[in-house]
Amino acid sequence: MGRLDGQVSIITGGSRGIGRAIALKFADEGARLAVVAAHDRDALRQIEQEIAARGGDSIATLADVSRRGDVEGVVQAALTKWGRIDVLVNNAGILRLGPLESISEERWEETLAVHLKGTFHCTQAVIPIMKQQRKGKIINIAAPSALRGSFGVADYAAAKGGIIAFTKNAASELSAYNIQVNCISPVADTRMTEELTKFRREQLGIPRRERELIAPEAIAPAFLFFATADSDLVSGQIIEVGRI
Repeated sequence: MGRLDGQVSIITGGSRGIGRAIALKFADEGARLAVVAAHDRDALRQIEQEIAARGGDSIATLADVSRRGDVEGVVQAALTKWGRIDVLVNNAGILRLGPLESISEERWEETLAVHLKGTFHCTQAVIPIMKQQRKGKIINIAAPSALRGSFGVADYAAAKGGIIAFTKNAASELSAYNIQVNCISPVADTRMTEELTKFRREQLGIPRRERELIAPEAIAPAFLFFATADSDLVSGQIIEVGRI
């Protein structure tokens, strides 16, 4: 018997990297999954097949979390198929690299739209359902740059900092409904961290990563903790996972 048997989870940015690892971990624990990605239909098909091979049940959807209509479509699809939503993982994200003075208004708005507005849209869309259920788990994603700063990612860090503040406020507002809202700041070996490593090498002359990075699969248990009853008394917290 899995720790998420019968529960329904929405995972945005779920077709690769950390999102994919979370989806597979949740599938192994019996969750029914709505996996969301913005562009890569082939990657979505692949994760859907992997979940099915594990005996899991899923739907895979192309959706842009910065658009309210797309988000509402994902939520409705999950409700139509399963009738409930127990866990939301706001993992969708993009990374554009460049010094602060090079950031265009368009880049700034796009980064905040996907990360911060997307987290807002998805959270707001599931709140009425979770309130009615008197139960729910919302897991947001921050980043070390929001806590300590980093070269070349000012817009990304600002969005992630906003997510931390949003997490704290949502946790406070929703506690009366038995809805826990928490945030993980992960560092793992993904396409994003590979791009950042290359950028720092080119811009700052850093020849290699500052530390070895762990696989996304090693990050997934932290998300499982926040998705299960083990975290029923934990809300409004931000934890870092993967920094050694």
